[in-house]
Amino acid sequence: MLRVLFIEDDKEAIKTILDRIDQDERDIERSECDFHEAEEKIWALRPDIVVLDLFEGALLRENDRGSDLLGLIWEKQFFPVVVHTALPEALEGYENPFVHVLKKGIESSETVLEAIRSLEPHVRSLKEVDKHIRESFAFALRDVAPFAYETFEEAKQRNDAILRGGRRRLAALMDEHPGTDQVLASWEQYICPPLSQDMLLGDILRKTDKEGADPSLFRVVLSPSCDLVSSGGREPKVREILVAKCCSTKRGIEFLGWGNMNTRKLKDRLDSVLSRGYSEALVPLPALRGRVPTMMANLRELELIPFGDVGCESDRFLRVASLDSPFRELISWAYIQASGRPGLPDRDLTFWREEIVADFQS
Repeated sequence: MLRVLFIEDDKEAIKTILDRIDQDERDIERSECDFHEAEEKIWALRPDIVVLDLFEGALLRENDRGSDLLGLIWEKQFFPVVVHTALPEALEGYENPFVHVLKKGIESSETVLEAIRSLEPHVRSLKEVDKHIRESFAFALRDVAPFAYETFEEAKQRNDAILRGGRRRLAALMDEHPGTDQVLASWEQYICPPLSQDMLLGDILRKTDKEGADPSLFRVVLSPSCDLVSSGGREPKVREILVAKCCSTKRGIEFLGWGNMNTRKLKDRLDSVLSRGYSEALVPLPALRGRVPTMMANLRELELIPFGDVGCESDRFLRVASLDSPFRELISWAYIQASGRPGLPDRDLTFWREEIVADFQS
């Protein structure tokens, strides 16, 4: 059964679609309320989809809570939303496959129903994720709670310990390998937008002075995360952030000397590099649609960026994504390999090779 909540002050505006559902859509359980009841209904019903009115005529209603409710859904109770509005062009910032924006009109009942049906697969996916997270969190609390009660007598200390321990254990459970029949999509190594308040090694930065997805606009943070902490009133240990410049995959392949390879040989080389995670000083980074282009980080083409130059769109660099663990650690390891290798003089490697072969065969 698909639970759909209609939030609308003008009941006549949704009468047609409600009648249609009651008559023909037996697998939809619908409810309706006005804006004053909406927040309570959202928390109580936990609907699968919300159909939300925002505008009437050309003006935002006085005391209209539609925008606030959309924010509540987006930040606290995430589920698909059909925004049914007179001015769809006025709604910005919610470009997402889980939000359908429809223009109100005489024939809009059919389009609302079509939007609800198109969101059913999204609902199923969210239910699967929600079930997995709830089961994992219950599992985490079961194992953590006894230690908290054995260690602390004060209720607040117990609660804080259960929360901290439960979150850490939940994170570890979420990172557990999903199974031999499942592999990560390349873009899943990103956390976007970044969750940490502080900058981290492996963060992806983009210059803000130009538009587009030119890889040369991007940087990867190489400074250790512990040196970048600035939350909680703390001062970062560095004034400048060490970053690696990025380049296009074409330039990276030419840098590696693979530009003249045939397609089959190039694919074989790339399979090896992608499996290892880096080659020489280059780390390939996958595309994240709308945020990060396919590119490579060059760990020998470095730059120092003043700490204050990274922030919002008005700053020189914007923090657009973080690399998740263990890909963050891969960047650190690859940089150590690229920068820590001692410089060696030219040697007669051919003679040395032949010497080894002769010794082996003797």
